[in-house]
Amino acid sequence: MTRRFAIAGVAGTFFTLWQKRRRQQIVLTGRAMGCGWKFLTDEPVDQELTRREIASVIEHWEQVLSTWRPGSDLCRFNRGEAATGDLREVLALAESLYHDTQGAFDHRLLAKLTDAGFGPGGSGIDLSSLGKGYALDRVAERLATRGVRRYVISLAGEVRAGEGTWPVGIEAPVIGSGPVVETVDLSAASLATSGNVRQWNRRDGERLAGHILDPTTGTPVLRPPCSVSVIGPSAALASGWATALFVLGPAGTDLAGQHGLRVIWHGRPDGSPPDGPAGKIPPRQPANPVQD
Repeated sequence: MTRRFAIAGVAGTFFTLWQKRRRQQIVLTGRAMGCGWKFLTDEPVDQELTRREIASVIEHWEQVLSTWRPGSDLCRFNRGEAATGDLREVLALAESLYHDTQGAFDHRLLAKLTDAGFGPGGSGIDLSSLGKGYALDRVAERLATRGVRRYVISLAGEVRAGEGTWPVGIEAPVIGSGPVVETVDLSAASLATSGNVRQWNRRDGERLAGHILDPTTGTPVLRPPCSVSVIGPSAALASGWATALFVLGPAGTDLAGQHGLRVIWHGRPDGSPPDGPAGKIPPRQPANPVQD
């Protein structure tokens, strides 16, 4: 028996739970960071306590990282106040990603993002590409302290899986919504997807101007409808690298591989024909060994 749960993500991802008759499934949902979250487990948990704890952790990190809340740690930092300890942690990760991606991930583009029609105003640091993934990683830590091991949780286009095997479906990058074009098995791993079919505000021929900026120009990356998914050990790393790879295009796949990440492209990021190589990188394979 199969149960599917849709996630409204940046590039359109959702996860599919293949229900096992020997285990009872628990599904919890909520809203945070302007989107929905879903949590699935086949372990017995206190549902109300788990829901409250997930919501509390995500709310905490939204208050740290939001560029839309004037009183957030990040907004205060952008106005010249000292960074809090929590904010310093994420800033350090952002600097590391900037270095590892050779500048393709750049968190210092808030003013340019506003100029492009996507930002809240102001200037300084924007950590939106890390916020949801980082929050999911902290949720995973909280769940571990409570002994919850077998689960999968999503927040927009970011997914983090604990022990067990959790099939995750990736939608075709089609404006509106598209069919599932690939399914990967996540086990103790994370997946994040970036693309241009959910947040865009103008066309240049068949290319879309989305919310991801090219740091070298400070303007939106122009590509035909496409998406890139990254599988890695943490949701924050996967999310940051997905953003960077959308800037770099398929040429950046090898760079991500050097950091132990799996990369999946869909659509036509380099403008090749629909059946060209860009939509077939890499060949379909399990995300990691099954732990069941």
